[in-house]
Amino acid sequence: MKKLILFTFLWLHAYYGSCQALQSEKGYVKFFSSALIEDITAENHQAKALFNPETGEAVFLIPIADFEFNKTLMKEHFNENYMESDQYPEAYFKGTISGYQKDATKSEAVAEGEMMIHGVTNQVRIPGEIIHQNNTLLLKAVFQVALEDYDIEIPKLMFQKIAEEVEVTIQFEFQNPSL
Repeated sequence: MKKLILFTFLWLHAYYGSCQALQSEKGYVKFFSSALIEDITAENHQAKALFNPETGEAVFLIPIADFEFNKTLMKEHFNENYMESDQYPEAYFKGTISGYQKDATKSEAVAEGEMMIHGVTNQVRIPGEIIHQNNTLLLKAVFQVALEDYDIEIPKLMFQKIAEEVEVTIQFEFQNPSL
């Protein structure tokens, strides 16, 4: 499965590369879980993205094992017990982003397509924004993900420590002198 996702990402990169796609190599993804006993935050600076402003087509690839936590034990539990990152090493979004306006400094945007997490794919519609400054595009969004939608189980003993929904923040920066 990992090889299939990587192959798809590389193929899309080659395809979009001929169509003026923009590439982001160090995207930022954060999730926040607020529960009764403990808040959990993790950040990932290894996400990759392709975005074609002409067509709106976009692909985001997030390596699960690269999320960093304040506590080493949290990272271990996250990867082994919840996300099973050995079996499901990446999450991805593949779809289109509408709302980009080349001449606008800031645009409301909507990403629509497939999001795959923990081996489960769902259709999503995520509101966000596109900020255009000089030769940089910044795609940003904050949205909720229900763990049950992606077959991520919370043991009954942990329900007070882990929220059923997590807040996800993404930011991808694209550089291009022709923007």
